[in-house]
Amino acid sequence: MTEAEFDRRVRGMEGRMYRTARAMLGNEFDAADAMQNAVFAAWRRLPSLRDEARFEAWLMRILVNAIRDIQRKRFRQKEEPLEDTHPAPERNRDLDVQAALEALPEKQRLCVALHHLSGYSVPEIARMLTLPQTTVKGRIREGLNKMKQMLKEEEP
Repeated sequence: MTEAEFDRRVRGMEGRMYRTARAMLGNEFDAADAMQNAVFAAWRRLPSLRDEARFEAWLMRILVNAIRDIQRKRFRQKEEPLEDTHPAPERNRDLDVQAALEALPEKQRLCVALHHLSGYSVPEIARMLTLPQTTVKGRIREGLNKMKQMLKEEEP
């Protein structure tokens, strides 16, 4: 794969990568760091990519690992996530959904984010995370059920 092809394919995935990283890390700064780390690692490891047709799943797997690295660093240093620079608008449904997503356990949040925010199918997520499809389906279902319950409890 040439540098131009790598760049084109990464740029085509930026939106999915950002939505996934943002959902998992909770702020735009860490999401941008995770994306940058993942792209750099992917470029370094490009010779290890065996099947160019699976580039997207391969890169998302690297992104998931970059996200986990940032989460581990936060835990070790007991860091609080940075606050977003965007001012909080009046309470709205989108913010409630984001808060419910962020409250999910990491495994469920990752599967829900990859499926509903980034648009990956269950088989694609299963390949990315090296999990059985039934596990991915279960995590998505459990995560969505928990989110529905949280949102129901918040309704006036």
